[in-house]
Amino acid sequence: MSVNDILFEGADYHYQGKLDEAIKCFKNALTMDFNNSYAHNQLGVIYAKKKMFEEAFKEFDFVSKTDPENTFCRIWQGLLYLKKEDWNSSKKVFEEVLKIDPQNADAYYFLGALYNIQHNPDYAIEMLQKARDADAAEPDTHFRLANAFHSSDLTANAELEYLRTLELNPKYTKAINELGWIYFDAGKLDKAIEFWEKAYSINPNDNETKFNLAHIHNTIARKLLKSGDKNGAVREWKKALNYYSRNYEATYYIKKYGKGD
Repeated sequence: MSVNDILFEGADYHYQGKLDEAIKCFKNALTMDFNNSYAHNQLGVIYAKKKMFEEAFKEFDFVSKTDPENTFCRIWQGLLYLKKEDWNSSKKVFEEVLKIDPQNADAYYFLGALYNIQHNPDYAIEMLQKARDADAAEPDTHFRLANAFHSSDLTANAELEYLRTLELNPKYTKAINELGWIYFDAGKLDKAIEFWEKAYSINPNDNETKFNLAHIHNTIARKLLKSGDKNGAVREWKKALNYYSRNYEATYYIKKYGKGD
């Protein structure tokens, strides 16, 4: 077998989740071509998956020295430093990636995540905006930026980026759920329900969506009860219970006020 044949075999094992078999293939490939960056990088990824972090570091470090323009190994080095909470080393590595590839969306994204961890929202948003601009067709980049805006209470910007996420992927339920919260917090309950029901129609098994729907029907029920509409409140609590069977508030009030109409 040629080196490429062995690499393809190793990649196939890796895809199937047969990590030990993949390791053997990539090590075998290195006996034939010791400086093969792809084999070292794949070994690094697999070692990281197996939580063999020191071994992973060694593989990525080797590639960064023998193949200085290789950004894949450096992104992984940065991630491993993040894992170790070595913020300075992580930041340095991602900045090195951007010197090699100024449009690397992953480097911008992880710098944004790093600044977010360090409670520096302005820089986090700046980096995430650059990640979006570098990879504008990827819904994840818009969602990440939307989250950053949302956490900084820049809700108009967040809404726009969540909507752009959905333009690229209409079934992105996390974005749909977050939009629901924007509308809920703004008092637009009908619109929040519309979005959460849309998320539920896409994935009825998503616990976050079910909790959101139960929460909003509980909220409406309490408002109706306060206005004196007990039957209407019970109807809302019954809807809440349909989404979340362990909804103790709904169970209690349905029992207290009867089944309603």
